[in-house]
Amino acid sequence: MKTSGFLLLVLLSTSSFAVKQQPFGRLLQPQFSSAPACEGRPEFLTEMRNDFVGTISRLPETVLIAREAEFYIEGKQKGEPVKLHGHQSFLQKSSDSQVLCGTAGQEIKERFSLLAPTLIDTHKKPRVGQSLWQFQMMTEGSRFSFWNLKSPSFQEKESLEDWMKSTGAFYKIYQRSHDEYELLLVKKEGDITQYLSIRYDAIGRTL
Repeated sequence: MKTSGFLLLVLLSTSSFAVKQQPFGRLLQPQFSSAPACEGRPEFLTEMRNDFVGTISRLPETVLIAREAEFYIEGKQKGEPVKLHGHQSFLQKSSDSQVLCGTAGQEIKERFSLLAPTLIDTHKKPRVGQSLWQFQMMTEGSRFSFWNLKSPSFQEKESLEDWMKSTGAFYKIYQRSHDEYELLLVKKEGDITQYLSIRYDAIGRTL
């Protein structure tokens, strides 16, 4: 997917880089809604990927801006199966995070969270810097909520590669086309495994 010059100007002129930050009140009182039960695993976990890049340090000099993300959680809590699947488009400012499906026991009230970069700048002399966001999926029985917000946890003096290693999550990067990349992040805690796929547009050469 090629990012137009107009879209690039929009992305670079906003601190969120086209990722919508939820209002403060939404974070204190998440909006829960029902969703269909999760029947199977999402396609991003089962599809074949050929162009494996490896780690962030092996990327060419570029700027990657997040376009969309999928967050999937599966496992067991209190002996009950848990499956949650959410989607976020970063290019549509009016679009909220969406819970695609959810399965959880009525007594389960849990919050799942992963931190990941939505803006990756690999230039030796950074042109726009890095941006980390926290992805949150919550369940209250058969009602679910999915949202994200910018995180201040990344320090500019720290390399993004080192920060990724410190999170306890395993990740891989794939090049899906000449200007599209994907970060696949996996973190296991107890009987729950969290999966996050973020797809980016590469725009470094146009900055």
